[in-house]
Amino acid sequence: MKILDNLAEKVRRGEPVSLPASVLLSAGTPFVRLGMWRRLRRPRVRVGARVISFGNITAGGTGKTPAVIERARRELDAGHRVAVLTRGYGAPDPARLTVAQAEILSPDTVGDEPALIARKLPRVLIIKGADRVAAANKAVGEYGCDTLILDDGFQYVRLERDENVAVVDATNPFGNGRLIPRGILREPPTALARATHVILTRCDQAEDLDSVVSEVAKLCPDIPIRKTYHCPSSLWRVADGAELGLDAIRGKEVAAFCAIGNPESFFATLEAAGAVVAHRLAFPDHGVIPQERLEVTPGTIVVTEKDAVRFEDPPANVLALGIELKDFGAGSAVPNTS
Repeated sequence: MKILDNLAEKVRRGEPVSLPASVLLSAGTPFVRLGMWRRLRRPRVRVGARVISFGNITAGGTGKTPAVIERARRELDAGHRVAVLTRGYGAPDPARLTVAQAEILSPDTVGDEPALIARKLPRVLIIKGADRVAAANKAVGEYGCDTLILDDGFQYVRLERDENVAVVDATNPFGNGRLIPRGILREPPTALARATHVILTRCDQAEDLDSVVSEVAKLCPDIPIRKTYHCPSSLWRVADGAELGLDAIRGKEVAAFCAIGNPESFFATLEAAGAVVAHRLAFPDHGVIPQERLEVTPGTIVVTEKDAVRFEDPPANVLALGIELKDFGAGSAVPNTS
């Protein structure tokens, strides 16, 4: 519904909402906290494989998927048999375990982010299901996996893990400081103390990166903090998968469409790639960009790869911008936005 979407967008941006809406949303917070309180006190299950969890303490938009892809690729290159365990946000029948490998998965089957991971890493086993313990046992027992990557697993504490990676968006680390549904925090910032290390994303776009690093360091002292940014790395035509160079958009006007948790970051990354973003349009996270909007928009349209995997018959003028996670700091090759 349009009204609810607008309210959710205000919450995401930390903008003021009406007093009745604020009271109603705040009333839901204790239920969220109670659920997490109970999960943290239940027994944990250890499986016969190394488990690496990637997650966050905010709802959506931290740039977690590139971090998952980067780590899965590294584990594959090291000779490990890797499975990504995902709940498959937006996919039907969450209770059912769906297993797939070496194919372009439909986002309607496993969700858009797992479908993107499968496109990038066809050698990775994807197992979708709400019960990640059952998924882990299936990956180990039936497919011989020795390395499991728990996608969006920071709050799924039932499955014991060897690494607990928290991904934090440096441009909006804690939202408006309030818990879901009044804010975007899934847990209080103090929950970062459970992390074995932290990945800060979009450090190139943060207004005061030093303050963010200092705040995170106070919440989880002695935990390694890696500073990264999303580097534009590729461009491909969605209709046929043809690879194009970034020169295809550098210095040229484009329309930017997306349905992700942090659209402003995508627009900024696209500008960092040299494009002139003349028109921008954002839809709710995990939504589908309407086919008719693509068909009536002239010129070049650029979308995220997560959006691209959802299209069934896109026009030839729709391109997808690929990004990779890169370390940010002295000597970082951040693209020139001038």
